[in-house]
Amino acid sequence: MALSSLPCSRFILHSANALVLVSVKVLEARKFPDINIVSFDWLTTSINSQIRSDESQFSFDQRGSDQDDATSSINPKPSKENDSKGKGKKRPRSPTPVEEDSSDIDETGEPSPKKRHKDVQKAKSGSLLIPVDETCPLAGTHRVYIGDDGMIYDAALNQTNAGENNNKFYRVQIVVSGTGDYKTWTRWGRVGELGKGMILGDGSLQSAMATFEKKFKEKAGVTWSDRFDAPKGSRQKGYYTFIERKYEDDSDDDDAEDLPTASISKASDKGTTTGPVKSADSALPKSVQRLMELIFNQQYFADTMKELDYDANKLPLGKLSKRTLERGFEILRDLGELLTDPSVADTKHNMTWLDAIAACSNAFYTVIPHSFGRNRPPVISSDEKLKKEMNLMESLSDMQIASTIMKDTAGDAAVNALDRQFAGLGIQEMTPRKFSLPGFVEDSEVQPEVPGHFTRNLPVDRVPSTNVYLVTIASSEFKLLEEYLIKSHGHTHHLSFKVQDIFRIERKGEEERFQQSPYAKVKGSDRRLLWHGSRVTNYGGILSQGLRIAPPEAPVNGYAFGKGVYLADISSKSANYCQSQASSDTGLLLLCEAELGKPMLELEIGRSDAAELAKQHGCIATWGKGATAPMGWKDAGCVNANLTGVMMPDTTKEPGPAKYASSYLQYNEYIAYDIAQVKLRYLLRVEMTQSRFGY
Repeated sequence: MALSSLPCSRFILHSANALVLVSVKVLEARKFPDINIVSFDWLTTSINSQIRSDESQFSFDQRGSDQDDATSSINPKPSKENDSKGKGKKRPRSPTPVEEDSSDIDETGEPSPKKRHKDVQKAKSGSLLIPVDETCPLAGTHRVYIGDDGMIYDAALNQTNAGENNNKFYRVQIVVSGTGDYKTWTRWGRVGELGKGMILGDGSLQSAMATFEKKFKEKAGVTWSDRFDAPKGSRQKGYYTFIERKYEDDSDDDDAEDLPTASISKASDKGTTTGPVKSADSALPKSVQRLMELIFNQQYFADTMKELDYDANKLPLGKLSKRTLERGFEILRDLGELLTDPSVADTKHNMTWLDAIAACSNAFYTVIPHSFGRNRPPVISSDEKLKKEMNLMESLSDMQIASTIMKDTAGDAAVNALDRQFAGLGIQEMTPRKFSLPGFVEDSEVQPEVPGHFTRNLPVDRVPSTNVYLVTIASSEFKLLEEYLIKSHGHTHHLSFKVQDIFRIERKGEEERFQQSPYAKVKGSDRRLLWHGSRVTNYGGILSQGLRIAPPEAPVNGYAFGKGVYLADISSKSANYCQSQASSDTGLLLLCEAELGKPMLELEIGRSDAAELAKQHGCIATWGKGATAPMGWKDAGCVNANLTGVMMPDTTKEPGPAKYASSYLQYNEYIAYDIAQVKLRYLLRVEMTQSRFGY
């Protein structure tokens, strides 16, 4: 029946049965404040009375409403839950078309010694507010419940089964209103889609808690208190894995105080002001501003994660915990062992090789969420696929650090955002003209980029840990480094270079670390100035933490010569790792001073055990001998007096065929197995475009 009072109004009628299933239409309607979302009771009451009933009494949405108990009439009592229909079954099913699916996720392998981690599920701050799942109809009136002991009742679970084309999530939260209305919210579906959701509970904390714990155990196979454990027994089918999320900035990071942002955050807290503050102009030279915009470009972060199939919606960078990253590396290590020695499938996993590979792939995608759309998740069954996932893990580690820097430096509006990010990297000082270092005579050719000397006006407790100096175009230092870049190009690489900026850098502590290491007095010193390339999105981690070696949890399969810092004497070899096409044809290249020692372990073919082999032969580095190499070397003191004694390729001659021509490696690779052997010297911002001939 049509009511004359209704024709100009817009409504969404929503089911008011025991299950509150949130449809896409409801989610879309919530975006428009003029659309009322009401239960069917509103319609029947209005028809029976022939009068338009008050929508607020039947509101389902509660956007901005003060009626915290508006959904109590449409939420089930615990005893009436749909799960009671599964009586007598091990895993009760909902009568709704929910994918309860069965998967074959096996937490395989011998458990490694557990590391001590802070429990990020417990809030340290009593004022912490955890947002309700964005699709929950109660998001405007409720918040996630935090217990008296600090326990945060918010669980994200994931399940992947490549064989059955399953890639699913499950979310469960206890939410509470300001008037003490407690509900359990659950949402489930395929990764990358909204899925479906329902609100459960009678409004009491006891009911919400019981429902939360019941749902969690059904899905995870373990109790909430044992959420970090795997289900007992082998080859558990159908269970989801709990994904740990960070809720506070440094809640699980044991190394948080090592970041320059630790002191920056404290300084920002001290200077917090109320009211709107106009952001200050940047005090950085334009070239440095451009560098910050490049390194912290969030669109590049999103594009990188999408390219590598990572699901940032499921687990944003800022929520990644150290425990989750370590677990991801551990599973990749298990996959690496299976690829190297198929017999491990039987001896360690008690499965066939195919089943073990599939189980480990499923476990990895479950711990590190991926989004494949409706495509079947690929089984990680080759070194090439393993290497792709290793690239993802390394990028996530670096981007997580950059994300932390951006978050920790975001509060002080009195300082320009780029300047805050600059400080977060640990950059101590910059000058637009060449700066005189000990033992270095200023070059008269140098012209300042802007008049005067640039000094950062920041509090003392923000003094970071890196010195960066701009090398001006007019200097011989710039010209020699530009020649090294252009003239050490490999003939098989199709990249064209144009230098945009060169910065001389010195990370605080690297020189001291080197001088205190055995490499400072190594017999048969062989120091070289070599290239290292990486995605621009990785440089927040690289500049603030230095170049690092893959963690013990990582497999060795993805590294041709074992875990170490990889360097090259051919610029384009390193440039290929920059993936510049993903950052508007702009890449960042490092020039590093590395102590390689004499002799190096010389290999003409990749060996994943090269690190151990080098140690057995008394070597501190490996030289992967390529078919094409520099035709001569010269002292890098011609570039900067500080580099006297360090060798670099003589670019007066083009790279050519090496005497030790290898049929396996096209170009030389140098691998240092201790980070103390390497010091960052220069950072080059380079325009890199594809060309037919590479010049």
